Amino acid sequence: MRFIKTLFALLVLGAIQERASAFALLGPFTPWMSAELSYRDGSSIGGPVDVGHAYRWNVPLVTYAYDASFLNYFGSNGVEAVEGAIQTLNDLAPVSALALNDYPNDTSLINFAATRDGILDLKSGALSFLLEQMGLAQPQRFTFVPSGVSYTAGVTNYEVLMRNFDPGSLEPSALVNGTLFTYDITSYQAQGVTIVDARELAVDPQAPTRTAVAEGLPLSGTFFTGLSHDDVGGWRYLLSTNHIAVETLLPGVSGTGPNADQFVTTAARPGVDKITFRRVDYDQALHRLVQPLTNLFVDRYFTNNELRSQSLQRVVEEPDILFSANYEAFKVYSRSGTTNWANNSAINANPGGEGPGIIRPPISINFSPLRNSILNFSGAYPPPDFALIYAPSWGSYSDSTNPPVLYPATPGPTNTTSFHLYFLGADPSAAPQASFSWDLVGESGAQFLLQTSTNLIDWVDVWTIPNLGGHFNYGDHYFANPPQRYFRTIRQ
Repeated sequence: MRFIKTLFALLVLGAIQERASAFALLGPFTPWMSAELSYRDGSSIGGPVDVGHAYRWNVPLVTYAYDASFLNYFGSNGVEAVEGAIQTLNDLAPVSALALNDYPNDTSLINFAATRDGILDLKSGALSFLLEQMGLAQPQRFTFVPSGVSYTAGVTNYEVLMRNFDPGSLEPSALVNGTLFTYDITSYQAQGVTIVDARELAVDPQAPTRTAVAEGLPLSGTFFTGLSHDDVGGWRYLLSTNHIAVETLLPGVSGTGPNADQFVTTAARPGVDKITFRRVDYDQALHRLVQPLTNLFVDRYFTNNELRSQSLQRVVEEPDILFSANYEAFKVYSRSGTTNWANNSAINANPGGEGPGIIRPPISINFSPLRNSILNFSGAYPPPDFALIYAPSWGSYSDSTNPPVLYPATPGPTNTTSFHLYFLGADPSAAPQASFSWDLVGESGAQFLLQTSTNLIDWVDVWTIPNLGGHFNYGDHYFANPPQRYFRTIRQ
């Protein structure tokens, strides 16, 4: 069956291999997007919707702010990194004037020092998450997607869709930034359930992959210098004035001027052509803007096949997007989901469908202030290197020879690292069965040794923890009938 599916994919690719680019669209999960079909995996906030069913913003101004946790942890360097990501989007021309060929297929580069030390680039993460919250999904991951599994006379039948689209023809495409993909079917057992996925494979094993910024947070050491060809293609589709959908208005939008009481709320609307991001002052205590912002704009809509315009205003009392740095156990990042997005399928003669719709705030993007996480899957002490999994930390870097900037950005002569000890069962996906936390206080960079014992007399070294601020996790996986065990940290 895998051979048949792969052969089918290659036949499809043969018909479309001249297309050079494609994009994927994000929307709320639909009922058929189950965990068994590799959706709802805990890392995705939505699923890939069909072309014509896109979710997008229909206001020209999007506000953002930083909360106290972000400012305290990342400091001015972190703000500068996120501002750089936002400037990349603000610098885009109106989509009616965008030329896709001005953008390269691959904007990713590697900083080998950051790769060695397991450091994620804050700016690249922010840029990727912003594209996601603008309505773009992962084009490579969703080039081929499973939509159903059936069984007939001992034969397994997989239904597979293509959810990656050429920006010119809007037809399905198996190309992402010039790399041609096929797929095979994979399946595995997790907690007694069979998980099925259509795994994308580059036809040329040496071709570049994960080249789109919309593909998600890049691996440690990798960073983006800007948007790729396909990212801009998806952005152009969403905001195009030729992309018309029946839409409602965002809450807080009302009429202004002579026709203030007679504005049209639901109508067929073109894309807004250009979105600008504006930073606003945020009241940390009241969780709202220091002063409400009133944005005046011209809304265009169709009635009786005639394009009309009306003057509207939007009163913003809390930021559309809020960046934060709140600790979450074993999470490097998190962001708000798509459940708040408005599904307008019914008013688009698509009742019960997957869209189209509009993206509604508030949106949160959280960068967890981890300095590192260690998971010991071995049950041995000290754990062998092959039985350890390391989680990365946040930093900022480029292709220069300068060392990466690590966060927190401004450690003082003394520091406090919050150490978290988690006891995990044999199932790595289950919640911790117990946890303990304490602070490691001392000079910045001081070393603390994590040790374990079964009798409080004989101690074994487990790991050395540098006092660099932020949070440090250690997860201990134990199996059936583990011996009584104690842990401690001592200053070296």
